[in-house]
Amino acid sequence: MKGRNDVRLAVEWDGRWVLTHFNLKEFENENGWVMIHRSVIISLTKIREELGKLFGEEVEIVITDSTRTHQQLEHLGEKLGWIDEGGVVARNSKHLEVFGGIAVDFYARFKQSKKRIASSSIEMICKKYFDFVKADYADGHIHADNRKQISTERKK
Repeated sequence: MKGRNDVRLAVEWDGRWVLTHFNLKEFENENGWVMIHRSVIISLTKIREELGKLFGEEVEIVITDSTRTHQQLEHLGEKLGWIDEGGVVARNSKHLEVFGGIAVDFYARFKQSKKRIASSSIEMICKKYFDFVKADYADGHIHADNRKQISTERKK
């Protein structure tokens, strides 16, 4: 459906509202469903800004996966294998909706040339802004989540 989730995201950050470079549609799953935690948007925005400064040119963050339903996780587990059986999909994935939209898979690329930036060369920057980062996938994407930030939030 044209126009669905075609909304630019803004987040409250350090007491002010910041319009980000991210669009809600980027985070939707294959069914058009979206759940994303504000901490993920802030973390991705910080990474994008730092990479732009580091490389001296504008960098894009391309979202490849976000929140999943149990059904989508089952499908991925069957296709790619479960971690406890030697695959790459966790049965208790932080992508599941029960975790409130705290996980995201992505890669970075230069805006102008569209050339991808190796995940190994930006992993340490990602670890500054996310609680957990895994950057050794064969296809070059990065998994990141804010599991500790959310745990801290819940205690407040």
